[in-house]
Amino acid sequence: MLRVSAKPRMPIKEALKVLGPGKNERSLSSRISPVLLLSAKSIHSEAIHLEGGESGVLLLHGFTATPDSMRYLAETLHRAGFTVIAPLLAGHGTRAEHLEKTHWKDWYRSAENAFHTLRAECRSVMVAGLSMGGLLAAHLASHHRASVKALGLLATPLFLDGFLIRGLFPAIWKTPLKYFYKYQAKYIASINDPAARRRYQTYHKVPVASVANLLELQKIVRQELKHLHQPLIVLHSLHDETVPYGNLDYIKAIVASEEVETVTLKKSNHIITVDYEKELVAKRLRRFFKKYR
Repeated sequence: MLRVSAKPRMPIKEALKVLGPGKNERSLSSRISPVLLLSAKSIHSEAIHLEGGESGVLLLHGFTATPDSMRYLAETLHRAGFTVIAPLLAGHGTRAEHLEKTHWKDWYRSAENAFHTLRAECRSVMVAGLSMGGLLAAHLASHHRASVKALGLLATPLFLDGFLIRGLFPAIWKTPLKYFYKYQAKYIASINDPAARRRYQTYHKVPVASVANLLELQKIVRQELKHLHQPLIVLHSLHDETVPYGNLDYIKAIVASEEVETVTLKKSNHIITVDYEKELVAKRLRRFFKKYR
């Protein structure tokens, strides 16, 4: 389903109501199927750089993931004539222990460095991010307003839900428990397509300190959203088990963009760039970005 609108901004307190309580109580710890773990033999941990035309797209992967999750989207955009870069964010594509030692500013630095590389190669640049990559994309667009021509936010978590996020993790990182409970096991990737789930590359555990960094980044981006003015496309699955669907309506209500296009997916889970509707995701982004190349 595709919706295009130029709806006036909603006050933040009103926008929060669209999320509602308890919309996403199935936390990652409640699902116990196995997921492909990162290992030296199985990962694509290198950045993606596809040289094309004078219009570029920066693609940012999600938390604990790798650029491989953006590969299908990158190749689709490249076939449409775009130059595409999908960097490997700091702390990712190696081991969870490396991620634990990074700050969200390190993740952002990786994204911004790739952005500057793309700007040097291209006349115009668009940015899109999946999940945590969407937070980084919005943060980058806020700090480079004149240089980011259009923005894509895919399953972007301005708010999260569930017991781990609301209760357990804060109780750990704000107390001496942080010295004893450093990691949360991660059992399954939020992907409905079994074949894509088997191929997906992610860490098998999540550093609690890194979750704290993610929530700090969330808080900053929530304040920046009301200043975003770039043409925006927001894509989210109605059945996302990681990030509540209400984030789509929240983003649409808060941003200052005159053009906000929303796409609601119905067959996918959270990692929409590799799931059942990856073709639709790529098609919508390609069509949207072509208007601003």
